[in-house]
Amino acid sequence: MSLVKRLAYVEIEASDLERWTVFGRDVFGCELAEGSTADCLKLRIDARPWRILVSRGERDDLKVIGLEVADRASLQTVCARLEGAGHPFRIATAEECAARNVYEMCLLTDPSGIEVEVSYGALQQPQRPFCAGVGHGGFITGDQGLGHLMLVVDDPRRVQQFYSDIMGFVTSDYVSTKNYGGLAGDFIFMRCNPRHHTLAFGRLPIPRRLGHLMLQVNRIDDVGLTLDRVHAQGFRQTRSIGRHVNDNMFSFYVESPSKLQFECGWGGLEVAPDDTDIKLFDVTSVWGHKHL
Repeated sequence: MSLVKRLAYVEIEASDLERWTVFGRDVFGCELAEGSTADCLKLRIDARPWRILVSRGERDDLKVIGLEVADRASLQTVCARLEGAGHPFRIATAEECAARNVYEMCLLTDPSGIEVEVSYGALQQPQRPFCAGVGHGGFITGDQGLGHLMLVVDDPRRVQQFYSDIMGFVTSDYVSTKNYGGLAGDFIFMRCNPRHHTLAFGRLPIPRRLGHLMLQVNRIDDVGLTLDRVHAQGFRQTRSIGRHVNDNMFSFYVESPSKLQFECGWGGLEVAPDDTDIKLFDVTSVWGHKHL
């Protein structure tokens, strides 16, 4: 059983927050959360105060991954495993925890150089129902967390071992393809809850850590409506609508204002706890998802 239960939040550092407001609120249907400023955009997609934080800076890339465990004992186990492996970490201050709306948290950097925050006791605000920025049926979160991340790393196997041994992630499958947009690609997919994968790792010739972030919608029509808004607001669709071979996600991809890819998906596979078979695929999609 995975110690980490779900992807809680992400922070992205971006240079154009004005355009990010349009992208998050007017295209993807996120709610512009309370506390957003000209230099810090907070995007809400459920009863959490926020799930995606976009802070002003020149990086235009993923800055922080927030992972969630169930309780203090689980956090202590993560810390003990880090200490046993000789991997540096520190316990967050009360001020740092308050900024993330969590009760307790440890901070570390994973083997690929990505900042990771592991916490428990996330603030819930059911008294403030999610209110989409456009007509929208909402997102799949809850026990499945924010969505999934595809991360660009130098040594996928080393990163896989870290998230398996320290965080308890389970490998779902591998994709080894000769044609990922005209390039060879090898990817590892890992899960920590019924969502087919929460993290995926691969080497790609792009100068960013974030390959893409997927948000899953409740209604298939919201995939099409989001795509209509992509074009109406002048954003660039990067992959056509298609169906992924491993998680069955019906989706498309679009380029954010930071040139990072976002995937809007519906109908993703949920893996049963007793399904321990690891699979191998030689394509990423059953059909579609052409690179544009």
